[in-house]
Amino acid sequence: MNDDTPEQPEVHPKHLAYDRFGKEALLAAHDITEALAEAGVDDDGVVVLRTDGPRHNLADLERLIDEALAEDAEHPDEDREAP
Repeated sequence: MNDDTPEQPEVHPKHLAYDRFGKEALLAAHDITEALAEAGVDDDGVVVLRTDGPRHNLADLERLIDEALAEDAEHPDEDREAP
């Protein structure tokens, strides 16, 4: 059997991150719905998507992570509260 399917190009890491975020958001929504059902609470089906806020990008996320790591490096002995 001859495979005539064209080879797919590699996906850019940024696009993989967006895809992963989308999948995780959908799974989180499903988990919330499931938890509501288990608790006996009616799911009203309302989904809120905020579109008027600032648009964050991966560079902003990377900057926040770098700042947090730098802060941890400055104060390595401080106890951090668990969220």
